[in-house]
Amino acid sequence: MEKILTFSMDEAHRGWTVKQILQRELGMTARQISRAKFLPDGIRVSRDGGSEKVTVRYLPEPGDVLTVKLEESSRASDQLVPLDGTPDIRYEDEDLLLVYKPAGMVVHPSPGHYGDSLANLLAGYYRNGPEGLVVRPVGRLDKDTSGLLFFAKNAAAAYRLEAQRKDGRMRRYYLALTEGVPEPETGTVEAPIGPVPGEWMRQEVRQDGAYARTDYRVLAQGEAPGTGRYSLVKLKLYTGRTHQIRVHMAHLGHPLLGDSRYGIAGSGGMTRTALHSYRIELEQPFTGEALAFEAEMPEDMGKLSPLQSRDL
Repeated sequence: MEKILTFSMDEAHRGWTVKQILQRELGMTARQISRAKFLPDGIRVSRDGGSEKVTVRYLPEPGDVLTVKLEESSRASDQLVPLDGTPDIRYEDEDLLLVYKPAGMVVHPSPGHYGDSLANLLAGYYRNGPEGLVVRPVGRLDKDTSGLLFFAKNAAAAYRLEAQRKDGRMRRYYLALTEGVPEPETGTVEAPIGPVPGEWMRQEVRQDGAYARTDYRVLAQGEAPGTGRYSLVKLKLYTGRTHQIRVHMAHLGHPLLGDSRYGIAGSGGMTRTALHSYRIELEQPFTGEALAFEAEMPEDMGKLSPLQSRDL
C-alpha cells in the first residue's frame, strides 16, 4: 500500500535540501529515499497551484509543500492462503492495525499451520479490499499467548514502530499466572537469554546469551487444590527475546502455569501457557499521538485469577 507524506516549508527550514527534510523531519531512511527517487511521482514540490518533480538536492522555499510517495517493496501477502473469518480488530487507522490474537493461533504460517495463522486470516479479511495491503507484525506472540498485537500497514510505519520498540517508546505489558509467589514480589530480571544447545526452540538464561530485561509485580495470590500457591503477575518487557517471560520466570523458580516447556504441563488446570498480552502503549508513527490499549483477561486465566483486568 502506498503512503504519502507531506511537509510544509517555513522560514525555519530555509536553505534545507529535500534530502535533509526527508531525513530529519520525515524520518525516512536512505533506502526509503532511494526508492522514492525512482517512482514516477516519488518526490514533488507544490507551489502556487502547480507541482513539479524534484531531486533530493532541490532547495524548497518557504510556503512550498513537499510531497513524497512511499511504496511497499514486496507483495508477500499475495502468497498467503486467505483464511475466511473476521479478525478481532481493536483499532485501525491508515498506518496501524491492532488485533486480538486468541490463544492457540500462530501469527505466521509455519509447519502444520500454513493456512490457519493470523496472517492468513488478515489476508482473507483484506482480500476484497480496495487496496492490496501487506501487513507486518510489530513484535510477536507465541502460539499459546493471547492478547494484543500490532501490525503496520505500510513499510514506513513498520520502520517507525520498530524504532519505537527498540528505544522504549513502545511499552508492552503482560499478565501471567505463575507457580508459587516470586520473592521479592516486585523486581527486575536482567539475565541474558540464549538457545539451549541441541534443543529446538528451547531457551535458557546463559552468559553468552542476548541481553534481556523483564520487570514484574505480583498483583495477587491464590491457592487451588492440586495447584498450591500461585500468583497473578504483571510484567513489562524491555526486550523481546524468544520466550523471554517464560524463561525469566522459570529462572526465578516460578514458571508459568500450564507451561509444558519450562514448567509443568496442565498445572493449574491450564491447557496452555498462562500468558496474556494485555496492554500496549505507543505513538502513532506519523502524528505522534499517544495511543494506549488494553484487552480483557481471557476466560481461562480469569477463572483462576484472584483479580479481574478492571482491577489492575
